[in-house]
Amino acid sequence: MIVAKKRAGMRLAWLPLLAGMALSAPAPAATNTPAEIINENLVLDFYRALDAANAAGTMAQQARHIAERYLSPDYIQHREGESAPGTAREAFIRNAEAVPAGPLPPGMNQPARRVALMADGDRVILVTSRDVPDASGRIRPVFLFNMFRIAGGKFAEHWDAIPAQIGSPPPNARPLAGRR
Repeated sequence: MIVAKKRAGMRLAWLPLLAGMALSAPAPAATNTPAEIINENLVLDFYRALDAANAAGTMAQQARHIAERYLSPDYIQHREGESAPGTAREAFIRNAEAVPAGPLPPGMNQPARRVALMADGDRVILVTSRDVPDASGRIRPVFLFNMFRIAGGKFAEHWDAIPAQIGSPPPNARPLAGRR
């Protein structure tokens, strides 16, 4: 009987340690809702369409179709210094239609590498990386941030940060629509 009490006491002595371990264990990763998965796929599909049009040199011909498929008519672009007459969707179309056929800027001739893709309700954040030449011509990675708010299966708003190296392509390269 004394042995049984001693064993029970030893088992209870481990209880605080086990409880502490259970409470300090990392929480399981959050799972996206079906709507968040759809929203993530919408962002990825948009960039696949841009990549395909850029690679084929047909951005000017496909710009309106891409914009009408992915950007809501009242789409809002949040980019510092970005202002153009008309709607942001029409500005996207004008910019993309002005892309001449020809070689892509260095670092832009391959799809960007995905660093992170996250959805939270109606917002999706995509962070990508590209290797581009810096001012001295040395190739280095740059990171691009894009966040979308999605409503009704289209982009309602877009925020981004574009590094200066991507903003000014070399003179012999054509600009790239939907820089990501």
